[in-house]
Amino acid sequence: MPAFRKDLSSIGVYSPGKPIEEVMREYGVTDIVKMASNECPQEPFAEVQAAIATAAHESHRYPDTAAYNLSIDIAELHDVDPAQVWVGPGSTPILVSIALAMGGPGTSAVFSDQSFIMYTIATAYAGAEPIRVPIGSDLRMDVDGLAAAVRPDTTVLYLCNPNNPTGTHIDSAAVRRLVDNVPRDVLIVVDEAYEEYLTAPDHTSAIRLAVERDNVVVTRTFSKVYGLAGLRIGYVIGATETIGELRRLQVPFATTNVGLAAAREALRHRDLVADRVKTNAAGRNELAAGLRALGVDCGDSQANFVLMGPVAEAAALAEKLLHVGVIVRPFGDHIRVTVGSAAENARFLAALEQLL
Repeated sequence: MPAFRKDLSSIGVYSPGKPIEEVMREYGVTDIVKMASNECPQEPFAEVQAAIATAAHESHRYPDTAAYNLSIDIAELHDVDPAQVWVGPGSTPILVSIALAMGGPGTSAVFSDQSFIMYTIATAYAGAEPIRVPIGSDLRMDVDGLAAAVRPDTTVLYLCNPNNPTGTHIDSAAVRRLVDNVPRDVLIVVDEAYEEYLTAPDHTSAIRLAVERDNVVVTRTFSKVYGLAGLRIGYVIGATETIGELRRLQVPFATTNVGLAAAREALRHRDLVADRVKTNAAGRNELAAGLRALGVDCGDSQANFVLMGPVAEAAALAEKLLHVGVIVRPFGDHIRVTVGSAAENARFLAALEQLL
């Protein structure tokens, strides 16, 4: 037997929402809606699908590992220098690369205890110690608590805004206060995977902070509003020197020609993105109103999902929903429900009403 890492068995394994095919096999259900993984319910734009088909002919060639053209497009979108952009295979592998670059034995990482599970897993990959800060009773991250939790051995702090799985957000003034109160030798990673869905007037992206402060970076993804989850493209924006150091640990050719072409084309359709944001906000409101009408509380979400609960036996309720072809994601005594199409939202609420 090979001599594996001694701590390997203690490292958590990411558990995604059940795939549709698995639910079909296990439950014998054929008509299924998946509302568990915060995916976009709409397929890629027609123009993006055409770009994918064209790029597929270049699949026998390695991709541009620096993603030169897409980096320029992203830089133009956010009014930054292309050298301040790092493109990778989705924001999750990017977070792992950051953890490896910043961590190691004898270091620690700070994040909220009800936040994206990959912060915990990536910290374990790096051999660092996780420092989890309790979330507030309003399901919002405690920025002052996060800053206070930083220790001399802390090298990285993660802030998911809007937060997954609660959907709540931190206003821009609070984000700046956090940045001001954390030592400059600690990297602050503002994870903005759901940024495009935000409609709250008190919020702006942390990208301007990231180009001003060399210890702040912002991560984004094409997996959500752009509908490219299966093509794995994400990016980071930060100071040139910081980006240069962080990207050392990304494996070569991590992206694909098809993914890069799809992302470039997707960026050309801001009007279609705006339409999706409006549709998501309407669906989010429908879910929240429907849940409250059933007597179920839900958080104040600014993402493409809502967190319902607390509910009794949340895991058992989620299991019952699987039997009627509705896939959702339990988290303790809460259940996260992705905003689907109007028909999917209605089906979920009808199924929930029957079960309750």
